[in-house]
Amino acid sequence: MKTTLQLFIAALFLTFNARAQSVNELNLASRQAFVKSAQPLIEKMAKKRIVALGEGTHGTAEFYKLRYWITRDLIENKGFTHIAFENDLSDGLMLNQELNSQADLNTLMKKRLLSIWQNEETKELLAWVRSYNQTHQKKVLIDGIDYVYNNVDIETLQKTLAKQPDFLADVNRLKAPASLQDATWEAMNDKNSKIDFEAMSNSSYKGYLLADSLDQKIQQSKLSEKLKSESHLILLNIKQAFSPFYYSALKKPELSRDVNMATNVAEILKGTPDKMIIWAHNGHVAKTGIYDNEVGGMGGEIAKLFPNQYFVMGTGTATGTFAATEQSRDTYTNPMKAYPLEKTVAESWETQFLSLNKPAFYIFPAQYNSKNEVKPLRFIGYGPKSDPSTNDKTNISQHFDAFLFVSNTHAATPLK
Repeated sequence: MKTTLQLFIAALFLTFNARAQSVNELNLASRQAFVKSAQPLIEKMAKKRIVALGEGTHGTAEFYKLRYWITRDLIENKGFTHIAFENDLSDGLMLNQELNSQADLNTLMKKRLLSIWQNEETKELLAWVRSYNQTHQKKVLIDGIDYVYNNVDIETLQKTLAKQPDFLADVNRLKAPASLQDATWEAMNDKNSKIDFEAMSNSSYKGYLLADSLDQKIQQSKLSEKLKSESHLILLNIKQAFSPFYYSALKKPELSRDVNMATNVAEILKGTPDKMIIWAHNGHVAKTGIYDNEVGGMGGEIAKLFPNQYFVMGTGTATGTFAATEQSRDTYTNPMKAYPLEKTVAESWETQFLSLNKPAFYIFPAQYNSKNEVKPLRFIGYGPKSDPSTNDKTNISQHFDAFLFVSNTHAATPLK
């Protein structure tokens, strides 16, 4: 008869063996080698309409590179046509148009993308999209799903309604609150700035009312359904940016950023059979929120809007460097620098993955973590911190359909 200790050791061995078999090594030698090694993962993604590719930091070169390789295969072979960034919606609309011109790519990226995307790895993706669109009738579309800046919304709305003078006066009235909120956002990165938050709040409240009124006016007009839809998407984004101040004045809770981003995904895809790939932080694309649901959860909202059509892959690393900014607000001009990753927390997922001694691999958490263990996982944002405070206790089975881990990584490469 086996002793209790023997039974425990046997159970431990079976658990370890099952986990080892569920770890799928990746070949990073080339794009072709990687895609071949990741094919079972890509095939699972291909069965869904929306695939989210997360990033454990906003500034890791390998996260950009490997997501580009997956994205390219999904577009070339699996019918995907949208790439959506954690970036301003209207900047996405403008970049989508300007990318298919002869404009300098570096200039476009610095004008239309937040600093976290202004790197050589993202440029490789966009250069490929530009080349692909030149030879394919069905174009790849670049989308933004966030709301950061307001003035670009005004610019985009003016171009959309350029031949509709009856509405341009209303659009122009939005310039003042849009400019004030944008200026305040950027000034918050300067410790010496003197900001009149009360004036800005009052202005943004009025801006919300103006945008809502214009949206209703357009929807009740005789404009084409195409123009109505395009205008509504932009005005929705404007209202999302103004909404914190609108709902604060009403003393009502506002919709979270993640709910709004999920709404934008649905609006972009509405009325089409199109398939989308989303590039955003792990905390946003995860199916459940982090830090007691104070942050994240966009993935869960998308899963509700698109039942059984959402697949999310998180990414993680343990050692090396990453790019980050010391400024608190994400803008077009945040100075990005390389910082070393701190040592991983002893009982964290990263430490466990590192102990497998595999340079790069992916897992399906439902298999790997069948017992629903909860361990710390690092969620590094724009800032340079990677200490234990950036960890949150996480059941990766509930957050992600897949998780890609690269043990040692490097800071993203700034645009040359």
